[in-house]
Amino acid sequence: MTNSFRAHSPSPIAAVMAAVAALAIGACDDDPTPPPPNTAVETQLQAVLDGSVGKPDVVLPGATVYYHNPAYRPWSGAAGLGEVPEQVAMRATDRFRAGSVLKTFLATVAMQHVEAGTLSLDQTLPSLVPESVSARIAGADQITLRMLLNHTSGIPDWVNEQTHALIVADPTHVWSIDEIVDIVAALPPTFPPGTSWSYSNTDYNLIGVAIERAAGGNSWRAQVRERLFDRVGLANSRLPEPGDVSIGADFAHGYQVVGDGMVDLSAIDSSMAGAAGGHALVTTAEDLGKFIEALLAGKLFTRPATLAAMMPSLEVPHISGLPYRYGFALEEFVMNGTTVVGHSGSTGGYSMMMFRIPARDTTLVTAVNTNDLFTNALEVFMPAVDAIAAAQ
Repeated sequence: MTNSFRAHSPSPIAAVMAAVAALAIGACDDDPTPPPPNTAVETQLQAVLDGSVGKPDVVLPGATVYYHNPAYRPWSGAAGLGEVPEQVAMRATDRFRAGSVLKTFLATVAMQHVEAGTLSLDQTLPSLVPESVSARIAGADQITLRMLLNHTSGIPDWVNEQTHALIVADPTHVWSIDEIVDIVAALPPTFPPGTSWSYSNTDYNLIGVAIERAAGGNSWRAQVRERLFDRVGLANSRLPEPGDVSIGADFAHGYQVVGDGMVDLSAIDSSMAGAAGGHALVTTAEDLGKFIEALLAGKLFTRPATLAAMMPSLEVPHISGLPYRYGFALEEFVMNGTTVVGHSGSTGGYSMMMFRIPARDTTLVTAVNTNDLFTNALEVFMPAVDAIAAAQ
């Protein structure tokens, strides 16, 4: 879908959050006493979880929530089932496939390269990716890294109903960048580069290629591990290599309605969507909370201007009808008067919402083991936002 958009100056939210984080760190240094629980919020969030599962008209086997405000101890909760046939309960520590939440990790690594001078936001596609790739992309010489990051490139999305059918029919197929580019090359541009906005997974597949080239061939997976997982301490996150369909221990099975029944899609190959998300990132709600906190506190860059450039500044329509802005893999929604900043993602059998609530200095991550992102938003995330607003 093509959307008109308006560009705004970078939001001051990043600077506010960085200042709050610095104050919180200082307070922790002076006072070793562990923070207390926020019993009122924890009780309300568990009630949200318990009420979200088991509804006869909603496909939602299980759900988890991670909540953190620096004035209180972190809290994780769960409800429902992590594995349906054997009736195994969902655990707050269960791993999920994170879908397009991975885009925020890729954008962060790309901007670290921009800080280092190994990439530029104004570089065009022929200097970002091999000629064998750029030659098949219409208007490549007009498409910049900035356009890839904020989805204004006009490159069509390779993920569509046909590819969804192929994935379900052959979940262990290993996808290559050449296959993705072949699909894109057969499609017309969505719009001339830089003239509109349309969410395209292809943009981030190309960013994956660009950061590999900028790092002398070091894979995008290796860079995310080294630059982000290791730096933030994401001990429960993995990026399985192509051909590896495993998740590891303690994971929630992911389900999707196909025909008259539910299909377990946990074991789709990690190459599905690749750097754009899909099944590539295996993680927990808590690890995503740690990452988005570190990112929006400015801890992953050397200059505040780098984070400011990433922040949502394009005002575009969203299918939900909510006020919405997009940046470099950062979304901003206004939900019942509350602004949230982060990113959401869905893939076969899973959907995640990874956000900060800046006005309340609060992190909220919700994960469910069904692919319907709107089910996550309506049944878990938005009620959780309202519960925090009422109780915190």
